Amino acid sequence: MKTRTGCLLLVIFSLSSIISAVETMILADFSGSNPISMETMNDPVMGGTSFSSAKIDDGTLVWQGEVHIVSFLQSPGFCIVQTSGRQQFSGLGETSGISFIVKDNGTMLLPMGAQISTGAVTSKGYPVTYVGTLAERNRKGGFLELYAPWDSFKANFRGQDLPDAPALDSNELNKTNRIGLSTYQSHTSGAFRVDISKIIAGISEKLEW
Repeated sequence: MKTRTGCLLLVIFSLSSIISAVETMILADFSGSNPISMETMNDPVMGGTSFSSAKIDDGTLVWQGEVHIVSFLQSPGFCIVQTSGRQQFSGLGETSGISFIVKDNGTMLLPMGAQISTGAVTSKGYPVTYVGTLAERNRKGGFLELYAPWDSFKANFRGQDLPDAPALDSNELNKTNRIGLSTYQSHTSGAFRVDISKIIAGISEKLEW
């Protein structure tokens, strides 16, 4: 009986470990020895003058710059930091949303936006970016979780909604090849700094990070 009980407890413990492991998917960890490559894209590609840069410093990706007013639009431009080139993020279809773990230092332009690319295009040939507004969720040890559920994301091209874009279902999420963070959703100009520790996804309302 003791042996059976011991085996049963071992199975339960093993299953619990597996479930816990899949609840949090680490997409980028800037504290490690081999962090994912990142790049910036700013509004000069659209005729603006905003600027930003990104570098690894003390276990975080320090992304900082300044968003300027775009003169011909009379509204704030944008800055974006995103994974470089095409990456593979298979498995996102099993998660419910994405989180950026950042230092809680009050130097961000909030709310910020998360964005992903899957290679999708509309029937008219427009490349699709899926965009969601991040909300503050959990705080721990001087860090803040900025979270957006996948079902809040909208298909977008240069600030315009794309109603004919493919739905962001689990199959489309599994095609994700680029992940980014944007100031656009704040609709605010000014200097900013964001210290990103991790980018994670998961199925729990309280992810381990």
